[in-house]
Amino acid sequence: MSLLTADRDMEAAEVLLRDGPHLYENIGFHCQQAVEKYIKGVLVAFALPAPFIHNLVILLGPLQQANLVQLMPQDLADAATLNEFAVEFRYETDDAPSFTSADLLAMADRFRTKLRPLAQAFLT
Repeated sequence: MSLLTADRDMEAAEVLLRDGPHLYENIGFHCQQAVEKYIKGVLVAFALPAPFIHNLVILLGPLQQANLVQLMPQDLADAATLNEFAVEFRYETDDAPSFTSADLLAMADRFRTKLRPLAQAFLT
């Protein structure tokens, strides 16, 4: 499994943040996709099942159970926030978000920092 696609999702989110920070739905979608791919990369690297689901909180469960990563309550809260972009925010809403586009990218970057090295070490 290549982490290139996850890295490209992060790059897309970074470009969108720089050029269109108001595009939080798109930024959030790329952040969610990147984190999902980093999680699945670690799952595959450690021969754990990588189910075809998009729920980041559920996907993180086996990583915690195997003691591969230590997650703080804020990590799970961030995963739940990013989950909303897998489907929910693809549809227009009038609700103002409680976060900024920069917040979303920061959430994804924290997951990248924790997960990418684990996957990279086994997938090169």
